[in-house]
Amino acid sequence: MKKFLFLILVCYTQNMLSQYKEPTIKKDPDAVINKTEETPTVDTNPEFPGGSDALYNDFLKKNYKAPYVDNLKGKIYVTFMVEKDGTLSNIKVLRDIGHGTGEEAIRVLKLSPKWIPAKKNGKPVRWQYSFPITITEPSDAAKLYNITQNSSVIPVIEEEENQIYNTAGLEVKPEFPGGLEAMNSFIKQNFKSPKEGLKGKIYATFIIEKDGSLSDIKILRDLGYETGAEAIRVLKLFPKWSPGKQNNKTIRVLYSIPMIIN
Repeated sequence: MKKFLFLILVCYTQNMLSQYKEPTIKKDPDAVINKTEETPTVDTNPEFPGGSDALYNDFLKKNYKAPYVDNLKGKIYVTFMVEKDGTLSNIKVLRDIGHGTGEEAIRVLKLSPKWIPAKKNGKPVRWQYSFPITITEPSDAAKLYNITQNSSVIPVIEEEENQIYNTAGLEVKPEFPGGLEAMNSFIKQNFKSPKEGLKGKIYATFIIEKDGSLSDIKILRDLGYETGAEAIRVLKLFPKWSPGKQNNKTIRVLYSIPMIIN
């Protein structure tokens, strides 16, 4: 009798453990699906419009902005409820890799278009859905930062009079009039947020010319809602900088900054 009860206990424990599986990436959108209390099974699972390729290769890659951290890699596990009308609710992060990656995942999922809901007996039902967002390589912003902040002086463009240098190792680095604090104050006073309560960083790059003016302004990463266009508008309002110098000569410098929006 004791042996019989012991076997029952072992089988029960194995069954319980087998029900938990760590989320893993799959091409199929059914990466990880958990039943809901009111609907233990469904006939068709919820699906992102266009399928898993559209979810991973279009929506997530275009909208997820990896934080400005070197060599950041890993998976952010998220879960949410796909409602009967296809909207997402109760979005949660099960596990992230720090540096605000969880908050960014939630921000992106809130931008999601309506999903095709799960169905049971031909009717839409609520369904819990989970999957991992994989960060596999440094963001463009991090790559640019590495170029402009390298530990040695490197000409970015090799031309006699028009060489463009990064900032590291320069004898005299370019400077906004009044310094960094004055620059941040200028941005705060002039940046008009297109959406109330929007917070985050917009990463921009530009060339500081020999006369201190800015050229070739580009946005590496923004917060959506036309914040990139607004950042460019503000940068074009910048007063002239004190230009960089190397070997006692005024030079052109490639420069990148995060514009803090809060």
